[in-house]
Amino acid sequence: MAQISYNGPAHIPGVEEGVDITATIDDSTKTVTLEFDRELAGSSTWQGNSVEINERLKYSEIVFKTTNLPLDTIDLVWKFNASKIDDSLAAVIVPQANKLRVSGEKGFVLTK
Repeated sequence: MAQISYNGPAHIPGVEEGVDITATIDDSTKTVTLEFDRELAGSSTWQGNSVEINERLKYSEIVFKTTNLPLDTIDLVWKFNASKIDDSLAAVIVPQANKLRVSGEKGFVLTK
């Protein structure tokens, strides 16, 4: 896979309006960088933590976390399935239990 970027619209749990996002995945360094079209929680660029990349037959499965995005004390788990057949990436964002009661899985599709 090397380094590949996907982009498109997404909805982030706890953020009212949708955002445009570019997700760059580098499997050689096991890093994920998220770039948003505007600042969220003080930054437009976020790094994924605890990145796991598993190669499946038809897709690459990427799971990682962000902390304090979109609000302090909010942890999000991001699950990406990057297709090996076409140029798509199916994604789901799952908020972890939190005091601010941000909840609800958000799914979206990005393309190369």
